[in-house]
Amino acid sequence: MGPKTILALILASFSALTCAEPVFEQGDDYIESSIEKLDRINHLPNLLPVILENKDFIGLNDDQVAALDHWRDKNREPMLAAMKEIARKRVAIREAAISPTVSSARLQQMQNEIFRLQRQVLQYKLSCRDHIVQTFNKENWASFFLILADRGIEVAIPLNYAGK
Repeated sequence: MGPKTILALILASFSALTCAEPVFEQGDDYIESSIEKLDRINHLPNLLPVILENKDFIGLNDDQVAALDHWRDKNREPMLAAMKEIARKRVAIREAAISPTVSSARLQQMQNEIFRLQRQVLQYKLSCRDHIVQTFNKENWASFFLILADRGIEVAIPLNYAGK
């Protein structure tokens, strides 16, 4: 590719960027969409909403539901706040990446902050998973695996899954 072709591509990308609505003006809908995308690429699924939505089928007793609700009440908002911040920072780094005034070192700092927040979300999800493992009994697990299968989520059922 020659220098003229590269220049043409750069100019085309800048003109496309100026035609689009600036990302920071797209608002909460864009951030919510970004969070949904983040959740799809996350290696740990959000299990708690599925579990609480199907608590009767899973056979959760009142104490189990209370324990899971307590975890959600304590951790849901901070986890969502971290996810929203990841979405905002991903937008910011995308915009900064095309700015000739932003250094590589600054982009690296921005990416490291995203990694830090991703680790924070991972810790929330692992905490939730641990809480579920401690709360479920074998019958709950069996019912939960059926729900996942019904939703088209293929899960290899472990031979000796945890449970009380």
